[in-house]
Amino acid sequence: MSHTGTAPGTSAARGTGLWRHPALRAVLAAECVSMLGSSLTVVAVPWLMLTRTGSAGAMGVVMAAQMAGTTLVGTLGASWTGRAGPRRVMLLGDACRGVLIALVPLLASAGTLAVPLTAAAMFVFGAVMAPYSAAQQATLADVAGEDGALLSRATAALQGAMRLSMTLGPPLAGVLVALFGSAPVILADAASFALSLLVLRRFLPPVVPSPPPPSRLGTAGLRALLADPLTATWSLALVCSEFAWQGLFAALPVVALESGGHGSTVAGTLSGAFGAAALTGTLLVGPLLRRLSAPVLAVGGRVLLALCFLVLPLPLGITAVFGCLVLAGLFNGVSSAPVAAVRALRLPGAVRPEALTVATAVALAGGTCGLLVSGTTIRAEGTRTLFVVLALAQVTAALLHLAGFAADRRSTGAGPRTPAPGPVRDDDGADPTANPGPSLPGQAPGRTALAARDGVPPAQPRDS
Repeated sequence: MSHTGTAPGTSAARGTGLWRHPALRAVLAAECVSMLGSSLTVVAVPWLMLTRTGSAGAMGVVMAAQMAGTTLVGTLGASWTGRAGPRRVMLLGDACRGVLIALVPLLASAGTLAVPLTAAAMFVFGAVMAPYSAAQQATLADVAGEDGALLSRATAALQGAMRLSMTLGPPLAGVLVALFGSAPVILADAASFALSLLVLRRFLPPVVPSPPPPSRLGTAGLRALLADPLTATWSLALVCSEFAWQGLFAALPVVALESGGHGSTVAGTLSGAFGAAALTGTLLVGPLLRRLSAPVLAVGGRVLLALCFLVLPLPLGITAVFGCLVLAGLFNGVSSAPVAAVRALRLPGAVRPEALTVATAVALAGGTCGLLVSGTTIRAEGTRTLFVVLALAQVTAALLHLAGFAADRRSTGAGPRTPAPGPVRDDDGADPTANPGPSLPGQAPGRTALAARDGVPPAQPRDS
């Protein structure tokens, strides 16, 4: 029996229950649509700023503003996320992001104010991402009830859709931008958010958790993360892992240049190899859960992932680096969904959205540090030294996953442990027991993360 209360051999783990849930189908469909649109703007927005301003610095400011908004406001807005409920957060998030991204072509034409106005829009755009990602996780956890295998498979399906979109979207965006220009491609992303909003509004039931006690700056969510040894250590592990991932991907262009000619082609090949391997890993989650519990799969994948990073500081050729990235992507894909599922189910339903928002924002802060350390270390000491630092970060993450798992086994006697579901209320605050009707198990639906940031743009975590 797994620690999430589901034996690896149950029917849910074997794949009979995933597509029977309309809410799960809605979340996955909405994410496929909006993520494909967002993968187009990964190319279109930087290109628009570069062509309109002629400044790579201006382009960098706009893109950095998005990550800053996710990290800062994600933490400060965690309490609001818990009060509003996942469904409201997701609907409002799609509406806000659709309007903001549609304004970008107009703001980028505002003369001397183009950079500050566009940066401000992208800051708010990024600010919505952490609550939205946490609401997704909370929704999947609520729909899956306490079925850890089902939640792991649903999270893997979501991450697979995200990775597939990020694999196909940027090349498609390059073609579309060349044919039609940046502005129409960005407007297509705005339309994708509108379509996602319609899907979620139609198929997500209007159920939200009862409001938690007032909490300033996400303190209730933070306390929930720290109250359980597993959630505390695994959340810290994801910070270390996100540090390592962002540092590694910032270093890949340098590695490609050091390999000789065709640097841009090599850099694209390395990134594409990771993405394809991570997508393959997510497809393996369902079959592996027939034999392993979600916690065991999560910890095993993280240990193997750390071993891949330990090889990187060795004097490797570009082919060996390619192989390490393929294996790292595979193990990351295999373990990310179980990590997210197990952690989400261990959090009390009433504060789950708030806690996951805090965790996502903190993980992104770790990724920001990884980006800063990567550039500084490469300039001062070279890529070999950077790979040593990143390997240590990933090994630390694996040890924290092991420590949390071991402490949990000792505290529970290896028995199943599931959080007690909290009360639910509809959007008007009515008690559902006064008007009996169909409802989802656990708490409220809403829309996912990190996962983390596996194969998605820098404003979303690869591991959460």
